[in-house]
Amino acid sequence: MRPDVKLRDVELQNPNNLATERVEILVEELSMSEFLKGFLPRILSEKYILEQNYFIRPHNGKNDLQKSIPKKIRGFRNFHQPTKFVIVHDQDSNDCRTLKKELQGLCGAASVLIRIPCRELESWYLGDTDSLEALYPRFKSAQYRHRKAFRNPDECSAAAELERLIPEFQKVAAARSMASRIAITTNTSPSFQAFVRGLEQFLA
Repeated sequence: MRPDVKLRDVELQNPNNLATERVEILVEELSMSEFLKGFLPRILSEKYILEQNYFIRPHNGKNDLQKSIPKKIRGFRNFHQPTKFVIVHDQDSNDCRTLKKELQGLCGAASVLIRIPCRELESWYLGDTDSLEALYPRFKSAQYRHRKAFRNPDECSAAAELERLIPEFQKVAAARSMASRIAITTNTSPSFQAFVRGLEQFLA
């Protein structure tokens, strides 16, 4: 967990405590942006502070994100500060390896981490059905966690399933709420675990 606000205030007064590199995180849409705003402080070191040395940039869907990637990378090529890029792009119906290769082709030689939620952000929520139940009491974790469709949350159409099972489910609201409660070490989504491990190593 991140330290409390008082320590963050000290860091802001002593910017030398922060990582000197800048991190640009490019995501498809608002829901992932809102999720990462609440989630990343739980896993990043104290050297990284949102809007100080890391920034989350939402886009208007995958096409907008893909068009933006080379432009963003070119824009920071001669920037005064070393810059790393993190690209988060839903798999949806794409082949994961093919999609990652296509995204790498847009990045050139920049320092980039590409992570692909399989199939989408909501799959990560199904990796922690207990937190879903805490947030939406009508969703009974014990009833769903062992169902074949949910056994590997990365293989189901998670958003459609959650909208069917939880009528009040809204993507952006869920992203904001799940960010602070989603389990990290016990989450059963392989792509969630790959995201966490990859980001921690990339920014170590």
